[in-house]
Amino acid sequence: MIWLVTRLRRDMALWDRPTRIAVALGAVLLIAALILLIAAPSEMRRIILVGVVALLIVIEISVLWGNRSMVSAFTRGQRLYLEGDFTAVRDLLESVHAKADARALTLLGNTYRQLGQLSESESVLSEAVDKAPNHYFPLYGFGRTLLSEGRYAEAVVAIRSALDLNAPPVVRADLGEAYYRLRLPDEALAALQAAPTDEPHRALMVGFLLYQLGAAEPPAPEVVRAGLPYWEAAAERFRHTPYGLALSRDVRAMLNQGT
Repeated sequence: MIWLVTRLRRDMALWDRPTRIAVALGAVLLIAALILLIAAPSEMRRIILVGVVALLIVIEISVLWGNRSMVSAFTRGQRLYLEGDFTAVRDLLESVHAKADARALTLLGNTYRQLGQLSESESVLSEAVDKAPNHYFPLYGFGRTLLSEGRYAEAVVAIRSALDLNAPPVVRADLGEAYYRLRLPDEALAALQAAPTDEPHRALMVGFLLYQLGAAEPPAPEVVRAGLPYWEAAAERFRHTPYGLALSRDVRAMLNQGT
């Protein structure tokens, strides 16, 4: 139950304003009806119970309407994104851009970044943040794009804001990298040491940066081999930015460590 309430609160931040108002009003009326149901004379309870059921139906319909993007373009786009078909994701979500919610806009902005279209990514993710300023999802994507552009101080602000809004702990890896690029070793060390390293590319980058900071041994050759293709592709994708140039130097250092 607690998980459902938490998930609903997070999803509501991405809905349009009328839907949020409808669900909130329905919840208030439902609480009032339940209180009245308990306090009312027995002969009135059947009528009130009908009202309670009606309110539950209205709330359920509103929730389904709020999450409508999850079963349409967003769901198809997310599936294509996981398959690595970023061009198809871009084409799909651009066609619904005018009506997209914050979730779909964030996916489109992240897709632009994967395609190296950083200006478009920043613009769309800014739009997503404006639509859902209290949700970590667009803020984190925005921070990743700023990091990819080499705007490290701004990336720190966005990523820290995402963490303040309960972004997953893995986001600390990106925060640590941004601090490292800013030459703030103490802050970088604290973030990197708190970051999970379940994914091969994150395990490599976190291990490499901790080694550069003198806090760990160099990554093992198998860790380098598993994670390096991701960073080689990223260095190529962002080769025209300060971040891409820095990443290219890191990739060469990782290669030397992995041999």
